[in-house]
Amino acid sequence: MRMMRQSLGAFAAIALVACNLDLQNPNQPTEGQVTSSPDGVIALATGLQGRFSVSYGNYAYMAGLVTDEFASTTAALISISDSEQGSVPPGTGIAENVFNSIYRTVRTADDVLTGANALAGQFDVGTRSGLRALAFALKAESLGEALQSYQRIPINTFGVTAPTYVARPEALALVRALLDSAEAEIAATPPSAFFNASILTPGVNLPNVIHLFRARYARMDNDNATAITAANLVTRSGTTAISVLTFPAPNVNFYSNVTGGTNGIAPRRQWRLSMAAGDQRFTWFVVPSTTASGRIGALLDPWNRYAVASAPLPIYFPDEALLIKAEALANLNQLVEAQAVVDSVRTDCTGNRGIDDPKACLAPLGGALTQAQLITEIYNQRRYELLGTGLRWEDSRRRSLIRGPVAAPAVPLDGQRCWLPYALGDRNANPNATFAALPDPIEPTTFPSACTF
Repeated sequence: MRMMRQSLGAFAAIALVACNLDLQNPNQPTEGQVTSSPDGVIALATGLQGRFSVSYGNYAYMAGLVTDEFASTTAALISISDSEQGSVPPGTGIAENVFNSIYRTVRTADDVLTGANALAGQFDVGTRSGLRALAFALKAESLGEALQSYQRIPINTFGVTAPTYVARPEALALVRALLDSAEAEIAATPPSAFFNASILTPGVNLPNVIHLFRARYARMDNDNATAITAANLVTRSGTTAISVLTFPAPNVNFYSNVTGGTNGIAPRRQWRLSMAAGDQRFTWFVVPSTTASGRIGALLDPWNRYAVASAPLPIYFPDEALLIKAEALANLNQLVEAQAVVDSVRTDCTGNRGIDDPKACLAPLGGALTQAQLITEIYNQRRYELLGTGLRWEDSRRRSLIRGPVAAPAVPLDGQRCWLPYALGDRNANPNATFAALPDPIEPTTFPSACTF
């Protein structure tokens, strides 16, 4: 899929994989045509999932670079190695691609919702329910990734030529409302067999995705009760417990696609070396190396799981739900219960739960931990369980552990900056996004630091 720099107001041109829907020919229908026929809306829903895989990949790639997860490989551009040291100037691909791809996903989700509503009588009720729930969920997660990347974001963009940027509380409220709508949709009318078999990406369990996302953003909003309730709904055993994006040829897994060349990244070796003795989760993600190094000397481990172009990419890891629950319980001072949940993550080992996910195979914690000790342990487990999901950056902000730019050959800890600069493409076309109307956020100069929301 081409990456295009353009304003939000120009997003009337959307794509189904490689199709530009503004081009007027029989093989490339207009936007109006695809939202005015059931087959067109179904095609949009299929394309929506492809778009989400790109925007999710861009977000997680960027967030890994500005924390302590990833570093540039030898052939990478200077802008990539600058980013691994916390420097992301306005106009760089890191900042632009995250914004542009996220809002292409949001636009496609809006088109699916428009078509599913306009053609309600032409869909089986379960198929329409599945289409709407999918669009609500992926729009919500995309906006959630935007609010984890930029200090302010536009949230009302459909048919709006000059969207306004809103602060995090307003954006987070909309993300949660969209996820509640997705949950209500499938609760009222479960998705049809046709939707699950012929529209939904193989390997995706939509109810699990919705439950996990609801838990994720309830945690971010400090809504402990909802976080626990939603986390408890996430299936924790069997093949349906993990949802993955699949990449049949000629499509390529995002991380496999950026293991070399000018955008090349790899996990920092320090991620593996900093693990507790006996932690086996590194085997899921990387191949240990003593020689691999990056463009500016960072010590690296090559990918294991994503070395194959067709390797599936998890939308979430099941133990994220447990770690969300553990944190919420600890916040509520239910320390015994929280420690038991953390131990279930630590002791997860090969063969447990019938899930192919990272397995720590560690011993349970010894003795009763205090609330502060438990929170520290939860975030330690998140570091090793959730590599490459983009969540490390938000975890750094959440704990006020932005450490600041780290020059090579030093190894960074936690997050190196608070926010990305706003996209120049939208600045150039949107009067609400000019430098005067929307200055880039001021990064902290003393560390460790909290971020201004």
